[in-house]
Amino acid sequence: TLPAIALGVEPVEPGIMKKKPRGRKSNFFSGGVASSIIYQGILEGILVLGAYQFGLHVGPHVGNAAMQHADALTMAFLTLGLIQLFHAFNSKFIHKSIFRAQTFENKWFNGAILISALVMAAVEIPFLTKIFDVTELDGMQWLVVIVAGFLMIIIVEIIKFFERKAARK
Repeated sequence: TLPAIALGVEPVEPGIMKKKPRGRKSNFFSGGVASSIIYQGILEGILVLGAYQFGLHVGPHVGNAAMQHADALTMAFLTLGLIQLFHAFNSKFIHKSIFRAQTFENKWFNGAILISALVMAAVEIPFLTKIFDVTELDGMQWLVVIVAGFLMIIIVEIIKFFERKAARK
C-alpha cells in the first residue's frame, strides 16, 4: 500500500509535454498497457509458483511433508510480496528502462519500498511467524525468494528493451 500511495506523488516523466496527446478513443489500456498487464501478471504467477515448487524440494524440512508445504507457502507469499515491491519500480515507466537516475529520485517512494521490505522481513521474528502463519526460511530459501523477485525486473527490462528497439524501426 505504501509504494502505491508514494507512486501517486511521482513526478511526471521528463519530456512528457513533447509527446503527442493520446487520441480521444484511447483509454487507460492503450499504448501497450493492456499487453504489459497480461504478460507481467502471467510472469508474476510463474515466478511465485516456481518459488513454491522450489520450496517443496529444498530447505531444512525436506522429508517432513507438512513443514515442506509450509515452507513452500511462505516462499510463495514472500516472493509475491517482493515481486510487488520490485515491480513497483517497473511500473514507474511503461516503456522506458528503470536503470536511470530518475528511477530513484522520489524519496517518498524509496522510503515506502524500504519500509515495506522491512515489514516483509519481519516474518523472521518468531512471534510474528505464528501471527502470519509462516515459517522461518533458511538462507537458500531466502535466496530463491530474492532471485525470483529480482527476475521480475530483469525479464520486464529485457522485454522493454526489445519493445523500444522495435518501436524505433
